[in-house]
Amino acid sequence: MRRRLALIKMGGSVVTFKDRPLSANNAAINGIARVISSLKEIPIILVHGGGSFGHYWSVRYGMHTKPARYDAHGISIVHQSMIALNQIIIGSMIKNGVNPYTICAMSLINHNIPLKAKIDQMYAMARTGIVPITFGDVIHISDGKYSILSGDVIMTFIAKILNPSKVIFAVNTEGIYRNMEEKETIQEVTGSKVKDAGLFGNAREQTPTDITGGMRRKMEEALKISSKGVEVMIVNGLKPERVTQAVQFGPENFEGTVVRARSRRSGRVR
Repeated sequence: MRRRLALIKMGGSVVTFKDRPLSANNAAINGIARVISSLKEIPIILVHGGGSFGHYWSVRYGMHTKPARYDAHGISIVHQSMIALNQIIIGSMIKNGVNPYTICAMSLINHNIPLKAKIDQMYAMARTGIVPITFGDVIHISDGKYSILSGDVIMTFIAKILNPSKVIFAVNTEGIYRNMEEKETIQEVTGSKVKDAGLFGNAREQTPTDITGGMRRKMEEALKISSKGVEVMIVNGLKPERVTQAVQFGPENFEGTVVRARSRRSGRVR
């Protein structure tokens, strides 16, 4: 059964200036915080990306999603930078009347397996007026090996366990673009994989959409989530009213891209 819950990802490109190391986008953070404060009718769980904080340091120390024995000092620096960004976001939420509660990614996963009991606790908290908030981070896997766990992947395992009624990715574009030159927004995407949906190809293929690495990852996770019957909305988080539209009205009346489960015949882009 679908739970009455809004699961919202604040992308790193929204909460930070990705071209300026360790630079938070305070205006965007405050805008989303005000939106969250106004949404009283539905429990909310938030996830945020690393942007120019965690991503900046993970590149400096050569860390990836592949588990490995990374530099111990680098692990500490990456983790600390994510805590620092989270504190900026938490501070904004509290200032705007939200009741946030940070939950580190390490407490939600063990040996790369999501912990259902812990994620169920997040939902229980959200129902009491608390807004649980977690974030992409460097996590210990096993035997001294660590890896980067992205906020997009966290969205997928939370969505699969909690089955929320609303799943929203707030990004720094109007949605998914058909191409980066014209920036025409695709209204609807269906499929099971990015390539099947016509969103990614190799050099020999005609592809209707140019996707950066970050957007491709979001689409991969959005398609996984939608395969469970949840419609995923991708909206411009730099325009916080778009988040409000997505939560209050859903795919029927919002500006952005909706990702739906693959049709029986084929994937499609409209």
